[in-house]
Amino acid sequence: MAASKEQQAEADERRTALLRIRRERPKLPFHHPDILALGYTSDGAARKDFYRALESRRKKLAIEVTAYREEQNEILDALLETHLPSAIEGDIKASEHVLKILERQAKLNGWEEALKAELSGPGGGPVPIRGETLAELRNLIRTAGDPDEEDDDLPGDLEDDGDADDDGDNA
Repeated sequence: MAASKEQQAEADERRTALLRIRRERPKLPFHHPDILALGYTSDGAARKDFYRALESRRKKLAIEVTAYREEQNEILDALLETHLPSAIEGDIKASEHVLKILERQAKLNGWEEALKAELSGPGGGPVPIRGETLAELRNLIRTAGDPDEEDDDLPGDLEDDGDADDDGDNA
């Protein structure tokens, strides 16, 4: 059964008080009398309500951030509409404005994060590097895909170092 508006208001008030107490005294246990005095029947009920309150605050914050982003994007889009035609025609000052606007939009929307890449090892974890030889490290780069090399043979590669022990020393 859904809670009435009055019950919901009481729960919100109790959660706000609980959050305030936990913020002021973070090490205070949930079974403390000050917390139970808010109307909780047990420390488990207080703990559960505390995490519900945190989740509710997180969702509200996410909605506020989304609304802020939308508002800022509308402003930036309007500025782009104003300056872009002049920038395309060669106006240096307008071009600088457009560039700054585009940079701001990318930062606001997290588009720059999408451009970052990471090399990962087995199972998505870190690349295991132990005292490898230069040849072994170059082989690792080739395996991962060096953006500067197009499948070129690097000096000291394991396949062409001229010896069978794969230690990269050519001896």
